[in-house]
Amino acid sequence: MASVKLYNKTGDEKAVKMQEKFEKQFGGKLPEVFQAMGRKGDFMEAMFNLAEKAGHGLDAKTKELICIAVSAVNGCGYCVDAHRAMALGAGVTDEEITAAIEVAAAMSAFNKFNGAIGMNHDIKAP
Repeated sequence: MASVKLYNKTGDEKAVKMQEKFEKQFGGKLPEVFQAMGRKGDFMEAMFNLAEKAGHGLDAKTKELICIAVSAVNGCGYCVDAHRAMALGAGVTDEEITAAIEVAAAMSAFNKFNGAIGMNHDIKAP
């Protein structure tokens, strides 16, 4: 259950139009994330512009693997599930998804360890 009010086509006019578009894209169902963002269309638009522009130049598979890996280490099961569905649709395998999560988990562990002990930055690109 969402911890915020869901705006299922009850936000401002711009939000409603965007939600109608997303509802069609998802086969007649409006995912809750788009309802939670649905109070103001300007906010929804800004979020989708950010998501669209982030990773420009990456292929769809790589971008989805990054989305899954970051979502996994950030603890967002909703995003892991959503981006796993998109990744599988883009041709990513379950093995690639697991591998991406393994890399992210390893990096998260190293990041936490190094940050906790104040490591000197002695390995750098030339």
